[in-house]
Amino acid sequence: MKHRWRLLDQILPAVCLAGVLLLGGLSAGLWWRQREPVLGGFSLAALVGLSVFVLVLACVVVARYSRTLTDYRALSAHLAERVAERERHLRQAFEALRSQQQEQAVLSERQRIMREIHDGIGSQLVGLLNMVSQEGGSDPRELELQVRQALDEMRMAVDSLQPMDADLTTVLATLRYRLQTRLQAAGLRVVWDVATLPQLAELSPQAVLQLQRILLEAFTNVLKHAQARQVTVSARWVPGGDSHPPQVQLRLIDDGIGPQPAPAGAPAGHGLANMRARAASIGAVLQIGAGAEGGTCVAIDWPQPGAA
Repeated sequence: MKHRWRLLDQILPAVCLAGVLLLGGLSAGLWWRQREPVLGGFSLAALVGLSVFVLVLACVVVARYSRTLTDYRALSAHLAERVAERERHLRQAFEALRSQQQEQAVLSERQRIMREIHDGIGSQLVGLLNMVSQEGGSDPRELELQVRQALDEMRMAVDSLQPMDADLTTVLATLRYRLQTRLQAAGLRVVWDVATLPQLAELSPQAVLQLQRILLEAFTNVLKHAQARQVTVSARWVPGGDSHPPQVQLRLIDDGIGPQPAPAGAPAGHGLANMRARAASIGAVLQIGAGAEGGTCVAIDWPQPGAA
């Protein structure tokens, strides 16, 4: 299109000049042949002059149109340059914002890892130090249990950083692999009843770690207090309805002695409260009560509002 307008600008003046010369030549020839008035009193010279005037006026109009078109193209090129410059600025601003977001994400992840190490492994190591520092020594089995818990905390912190692709089944399988040796050594049979689960958009590294810690605390309570021989872990996907969103239902049920009231005067523990707080931090609801066939049931209902 630009080449066509450029060619038109070059041809129009030449066409106008050729038209003027041609009309002038024809008019002169006719004037020499007929020296008589024409067209109701207008002389041929007047007619030629009027034609030349009209042609010149047309050439002026064309010239002005050509200049306007040139100005329009210059304005269009200027606007295109300004748009390109603004796009460059926006692209630079977007890159700077993305870099800032990436740095913020890395910083947040570092802070999370430091917090998890402090609250998880750090607290376990402090507990070990207190046990070792006690006069008369400590029970070797209790020391071994604390060491294993510290190792499990460290392994879970590492596992939570691995890409899980929003797959809760993989998370549960990884936890099973981590705890299998410890549970077998304690003589506890584990039944894993995990159905096919969809991908969960809410399954962030933080959510993975919180779920792992809840289940680890539940297994630890079974080993220490339940006197159980078997524990069943189940996971189900429950589609949503008109009044509630879809959710994941996790259950850990043992065949032990069931929930027991705390002895009178005994200090209140923080384990169950921590489990509920961890569940609430990811939007889940945790309930602990007696199982349908005895023992204790740890139930986690985790709504997934963004799931289909």
